[in-house]
Amino acid sequence: MVVITKQRDDVSDIRNCRRQRPGGSRAAERSRSGKTGPYRAGPVATCSCQHVGVRTTTGIGRALGTLLFATLLASCSADSDPPAPAAPSPSPAASASQSAGAGAPVEVPTDPAEAALRLEALVGQHSILAADMMRARIRSDSDLAQSANAALGKNTQAMGALLTPVIGSDGVARFEDAWAEHIQELFEYACGLSTDDTALRDEAHHELVEYEADLAKFFVDASKGRLDRKAAQAGVAAHVDHLLHGADAYAAGDRATSAAMYRESYAHSFRLGETLARALLPPAVGAQLDSPALRLRSALTELLGENVALVVGAMRSAVTDGADLPSLGTALNGNTQDLTAAVDALFGPATARQFQSQWADHIDELLAYTSATAADDAGGQDAARRSLAGFEQSFSGFLDDTTEHRLGRDELRQAFVLNDRMLLQQLDAYAAKNYTQAHDLGYRTYDESFTVSGQLATAIGSTVAKRLPTGGSQTGGGGTADTVGTVGGR
Repeated sequence: MVVITKQRDDVSDIRNCRRQRPGGSRAAERSRSGKTGPYRAGPVATCSCQHVGVRTTTGIGRALGTLLFATLLASCSADSDPPAPAAPSPSPAASASQSAGAGAPVEVPTDPAEAALRLEALVGQHSILAADMMRARIRSDSDLAQSANAALGKNTQAMGALLTPVIGSDGVARFEDAWAEHIQELFEYACGLSTDDTALRDEAHHELVEYEADLAKFFVDASKGRLDRKAAQAGVAAHVDHLLHGADAYAAGDRATSAAMYRESYAHSFRLGETLARALLPPAVGAQLDSPALRLRSALTELLGENVALVVGAMRSAVTDGADLPSLGTALNGNTQDLTAAVDALFGPATARQFQSQWADHIDELLAYTSATAADDAGGQDAARRSLAGFEQSFSGFLDDTTEHRLGRDELRQAFVLNDRMLLQQLDAYAAKNYTQAHDLGYRTYDESFTVSGQLATAIGSTVAKRLPTGGSQTGGGGTADTVGTVGGR
């Protein structure tokens, strides 16, 4: 249990609120025409979009493990030779020399299924970066908000690059423009909260509702009929509502609710990415995403990416005022519990206990380094680095043993070394108020979790599948089918 004690090249400058919009805002146009735009208030919208299930922050790990075990079992009952999971493409973070700035070349997977998994991760990352930008604006950290906006621009560019082969350059230009306006209005909404400017906040809300319709229409048109319009509208609306309600809670000082919405928003956005992948990428992608191997990889990518985001947030809070630390600590506990429950379902309670202990120790050492950084304690930093090196060695050995040496201990250790190095470097940059570098490193660390999840999914899937019985009479027949049909809504 973890307990916290101690874009494109033309990214606009958003340091100041009340950006002058070319040609005036849509709200102004409505005022001149005597029309009033839609304003959605009240609870978060319910998303009914296809294949999107908004997750609660408890119980996902065990449900995930049960689902994955059942689907692996079902696949093995039909074929005694389990399919090998697709190998991940190298992430942009794999090369330390690669530029992370806006306008840097974006690697586009040639395999459509790989592109689908990447799109899921990018839409999830968008939620994180947007929430971080809004929080920074609410705290009046204008330089931090600007660097977060630059990271959002890079994220948008990466999504556009993935979609170019299927919607073309003109379609990508339309998407990037609409998505950028969506981001701008989220910023304006946060400005209204920061300055207690109700008119600015309400105008931004009006604009967001209209951009939701624009984005939904774009996705429906680009899907060529594979995405239902109402489902698309509900999905985009729920995405916006999660971010706005999280910002409202943050501005009101309710950090616990805001942290819970941070997790909820990420989970929903990740599944929204899946929906878009199924609708926009080649039709065969849907069947591939339903395979046990890719479902496992998608789930691990979601949980590991969330872990990176929460760890980064907790580390940064600890070197500032620490106000977000308790709520982010609770969120980290939830993420660790989800990961542990998945390990339990796949490998049993003894392995899960060992995983949880080592994983929690890892987070503790990252926060120990953070505490030493806040205290300008070089000795404490060195001690934390040594402890992290011990974790990297022991944890890579534990995972390699658990997966019957399918991972490669040295290769896995190097992956954790790179992960920890970037986490420490992003904190050093953040503490020095070099926010652009901090966001670049945080972005690359999230990217690296995509590669690690692929390595783990390949090894875990093969290990678990090898232990399963084959043949319908040995698998439990309809009981397995019922589990697959009910867990996760599929």
